[in-house]
Amino acid sequence: MRQSQARPKGRFRFAPALRLEESLSLAAFVMSLSITLINVYYSIRGSEIAVDPPAQLILYRDGSGDASVLTAAVRIDMINVSDGYGDVLKSARLSFDGRRTAFEYQGTVKTVFANPASPPTCELGLRCVQLPGLYVIERSDEILDMPSGAARAFHLSFPLVSWNCAGPANACGGFETFDRSLQGLPGKQATASLDLNFHSDGGRTLKCNAGRIDLAYLQKVGWVSVPCSSVS
Repeated sequence: MRQSQARPKGRFRFAPALRLEESLSLAAFVMSLSITLINVYYSIRGSEIAVDPPAQLILYRDGSGDASVLTAAVRIDMINVSDGYGDVLKSARLSFDGRRTAFEYQGTVKTVFANPASPPTCELGLRCVQLPGLYVIERSDEILDMPSGAARAFHLSFPLVSWNCAGPANACGGFETFDRSLQGLPGKQATASLDLNFHSDGGRTLKCNAGRIDLAYLQKVGWVSVPCSSVS
């Protein structure tokens, strides 16, 4: 007869690799490490500015007579999508000839498409330009900041004049007065390049394919609004 093998008393039990307290501690450590790595990434990355392409370009006469100059206004919409890191717009340049000549922004403007019988009083520290159907309020020496999570819209103004021009002297010399500046603008297939430079998020280039600009209307009325039909 075979001898039956002796069975061990009781059942084999395997102790868990981690107790409940250890599992919770490990999960807390992993979560803390993940948050730390995310914070390190954003501290290195800084702000992240999302900028919509411009949808409209406004050209208008600033001043009167031989002292008048041509000014361009471009609206930009920006959102700082980062959490906890703000930014500042350091510079902006506008060009109509592939950056052969470029014009620095000098401030912001507010445009009102109306022709009030009695224009409002211009506040101290502002410049106001009254044109047929257009009222422009200019504000200079303004810091354009973008707090974290904020959405802002600005109308940047660019005087198209020789003292605000970066480029060859013979090319910038054509932007002395309003009438001479009109001759420097492309009447057909006009493309405006807008270069933005943020303190933390770096540079950005936007384009407005304005198409044909009615220079005759601009010279007669003093302003023209051109849609950016194709932007990139």
